[in-house]
Amino acid sequence: MTQKELLENLLLEIKHIKKHMPNGELKQMQEDMQDMKEDVSDLKYTLLNPENGVIVNSNKNTEHRLELQENEKEFRNQMLEIEVIKKWKDGVNRALWIIFGSLVGIVVRMLMMHSDKL
Repeated sequence: MTQKELLENLLLEIKHIKKHMPNGELKQMQEDMQDMKEDVSDLKYTLLNPENGVIVNSNKNTEHRLELQENEKEFRNQMLEIEVIKKWKDGVNRALWIIFGSLVGIVVRMLMMHSDKL
């Protein structure tokens, strides 16, 4: 079947539908088509809105994800540095507690020696 024949058959079917359909059904079809047109417009706006449409948000998300992937090596290095600093801090805290404890012991011993002389 050629395109011309197909279009002619389609035209005949549309004419037949127009003849045999009551006017109320045509109006209902027209209203349904209008509703579909509005729904498609709403979907189009939701998808293509340049400020917060689905496509724009998807592109922003992709850009952010790619940026994170590019900076992943630097992030891992920084996390390793933080772990090293934490271990160093724990060592310094231990050393300070030892020094503080020793100083307290020395002061107590000196006070006891001083009180024995009195």
